[in-house]
Amino acid sequence: MESFEPLVPPNSQAAGIYVHIPFCLARCTYCGFASSIFDPDRVRRYVDLLVREIKLASADCRATQIPERRFDTIYFGGGTPSLLHPRHVRSIIESLRAHFNFDPDVEITLEINPTTIDATGLRLMRDAGVNRASLGLQSLVDDELVLMGRTHAARDALAAFSDIRTAGFDNVSVDLIAGFPGQTLQSVTASTRSVMALRPEHVSIYLLEVKDGSRLALQIERGEISPPDDDLAASMYEEICSLAATHGYEQYEIANFALPGRRSRHNLKYWQDSDYLGLGMAAHGFIRGVRYANHEQPADYEKAINRGEPPRATATKLSAETRLRDALIMGLRLVEGVDPRAIGARYRVDVLSLVRDAAGDLEDAGLIVIGDDRIVLTPRGRLLSNMVFARFV
Repeated sequence: MESFEPLVPPNSQAAGIYVHIPFCLARCTYCGFASSIFDPDRVRRYVDLLVREIKLASADCRATQIPERRFDTIYFGGGTPSLLHPRHVRSIIESLRAHFNFDPDVEITLEINPTTIDATGLRLMRDAGVNRASLGLQSLVDDELVLMGRTHAARDALAAFSDIRTAGFDNVSVDLIAGFPGQTLQSVTASTRSVMALRPEHVSIYLLEVKDGSRLALQIERGEISPPDDDLAASMYEEICSLAATHGYEQYEIANFALPGRRSRHNLKYWQDSDYLGLGMAAHGFIRGVRYANHEQPADYEKAINRGEPPRATATKLSAETRLRDALIMGLRLVEGVDPRAIGARYRVDVLSLVRDAAGDLEDAGLIVIGDDRIVLTPRGRLLSNMVFARFV
């Protein structure tokens, strides 16, 4: 991409809040996130620190004239947020509401792992304000779940989905993994069919990425497990997309499918160039043009809060050029792509010329379509998206 001089855009869109809960019953083999084994005393201490961080974040926002900024999503991720007691979730939500300006129809998502919460607990989570559940199934084949290091069986996953519905949740997302060593096209197809037959409002199906530092990466390095088969993963992806369409789900992002009107409002923040606060140990955020990451180590996180400082390990003020590149890369993850006129007006730059220059031969290769009103990845381009995005880095 040639040099250019975009302008930093104003951002008045509603923002989101991500809350990281770094506790799990056990660590999955593929996990590369910051997490630790669940302990009730540590959880109580962590929630207290998190509530204090919310106050610090609010003060930081007030100091930079952002208190009027609207927020319309809260996302509890992890880790395993469903290990929290509902009273802890209530206290976090109440603290957020006390310090930030939320839309009346705020979307509040809680990630849930099977066996970590029962129907009663789920009802209490709803009473606390959670109105969207994200259930991490990953597979409905027991042998695959064992290889992944999951702590539940397929029957537990189905029971958890039933409990979520019984508790009154009418906005449910389900996660699956495809491309894990040992999976077959038939097994992934069967899991996908079974999940879509349940009719969750949203389905995320992620092609496996082997994370540095994960147990799976070490197992592959030692030769204990075969590395993922890229050609097989491609076949899985194509079959998943076909199944989604057959079952009435719209693919709106590379790995995400939804019934009409049920897209993840929070995740759209990442793909639509919006701001989001990241709260909690190891959380990431992007607000007022600053990309930051909180401390990953509990002691560092606690020390910063005790000093009365936002617990940030890193913070980088992004240039307008970097922000534009990020907006293009993340926006192209959406099936509808990006509107070059809208982004051009936002950054005051000729986006079409920039994209054509960066894309080079990718359009002739059938990976991207560059039009005056939309720039989109083709189905093959979505499969090979990393190859496309590398042109914009």
